[in-house]
Amino acid sequence: MNTPRARQQLCALLFIIVSLLAFAGPPADAAVPPRPAQREYVVDAAGMVRPGDAERIRQIGAELREKTKAELVVVTVDTLDGTDIESYANELFRSWGIGDAKQSNGVLLLIAKEDRQFRIEVGYGLEGKITDGYAGSVLDAMKDEFRKENYSPAILGAYINLAQKACEEYGVGLQSLGAALGIPAKPANLGYVIDMAELLTPEDAAQIERMGGDLSDVTGVQAIIVTVPTLKKVQSKQYAEQLFTDWQLKDAAGGKSILLFIAKEERDVLFVFGPAVSDAEKGDGGQYVINRITSSFPYGKEDLSEAIVKGYALLGEDLCKANGATVPQSIEEGGSEPFYVYILGGLVAILLIGLLIRVFYCGLGIVLLPWYAFAALVSLLTLGKINLPGYDHLKADTPAGGRYDDDDDDDRYRGGSGGGSGSGGGGYGGGSPASSGIRGSEPAYSYLQFPSRTGDGSSSGADAP
Repeated sequence: MNTPRARQQLCALLFIIVSLLAFAGPPADAAVPPRPAQREYVVDAAGMVRPGDAERIRQIGAELREKTKAELVVVTVDTLDGTDIESYANELFRSWGIGDAKQSNGVLLLIAKEDRQFRIEVGYGLEGKITDGYAGSVLDAMKDEFRKENYSPAILGAYINLAQKACEEYGVGLQSLGAALGIPAKPANLGYVIDMAELLTPEDAAQIERMGGDLSDVTGVQAIIVTVPTLKKVQSKQYAEQLFTDWQLKDAAGGKSILLFIAKEERDVLFVFGPAVSDAEKGDGGQYVINRITSSFPYGKEDLSEAIVKGYALLGEDLCKANGATVPQSIEEGGSEPFYVYILGGLVAILLIGLLIRVFYCGLGIVLLPWYAFAALVSLLTLGKINLPGYDHLKADTPAGGRYDDDDDDDRYRGGSGGGSGSGGGGYGGGSPASSGIRGSEPAYSYLQFPSRTGDGSSSGADAP
């Protein structure tokens, strides 16, 4: 009915609806938990951290704050109730006053379990070390364990990574970090090889000791090999870098120190370089040596021991070349190949010649086919033991020391990797949180969603595809 009265009633009804909506306002954001009455380094409301790991976090956090005034806090919640994680993390960071007010050196790792989201907030004072890119790599490293619902070790590992970076900023070491990673005590008599995994024969270990002493004499570089049986799911990079610090190898030889680290069970091989090692001395980061050693892992102990000696000798030759020094005889002997290697190299040459003949002269190629097949078999069986021409271009393709199996095709990881921005300060001990705001440029990704699995292996949660 299109009468004046009807139109008036309709307008009145619309006015009432609009007024109600205006008074209702937008949905309220989820309230952040209140600041703890006393200083806490892990607030696990979602029950994701085991008691033992929580205690390790508390020990690391307390020692870090004592030595640097930096504060690193883990907070887990069940859900954000629809609040975006960036806003929630920023508000929690400010209201809790994480970090020293003057230095703005707080770090927050926030995890929303049911929402499958996590974020890292970093104060301005630590942005130089804990960059957006590094924060993203820490979150990325948590994904595999979160996929298997192994939340606690992933959170502890992330905390250790962040604490290590904070220590780098202030140039300090933490005993609690070494304890959390299971770093053994420094040997009383530290030589050039500490073979806890028993990968080396006594003769080869003695040869490395001779090479190490001669190398130090002519280059001033102290190159040490450390092997361990297993890392017990600890990241090799975390372990090696902390061992490098705890054993004071970082300061050995005036910082011209190199650690060749080998984890037997994980088959991880990597280098850690001291602060005074030049780019020329680093070369390709030891990748050629790493390739040489890792290619021998499927073989027996004698082969692996020999490969480690050869790898150390190659490292020594490169260091001598970088320093313009004469290669000591011990290193030349360590890098020399047995006579059979040259025979095998000749067979590989026959392989190539046979291939060429097969292409241009089919008849002779057939005659040489058995030699061709034999040479191919020998080449496969000796992979990594013969330096084939043209192999050098391959040795830089794989990052030194890293094995990261990331499922980049899994579309459940929404948002990519990224770190947070920093705000505030003040500390738990009192004072008002600073309102310095967040930095002007936003990170490339504000958060990273992680998957959770139900018993049948399917994804659970509201955001799962």
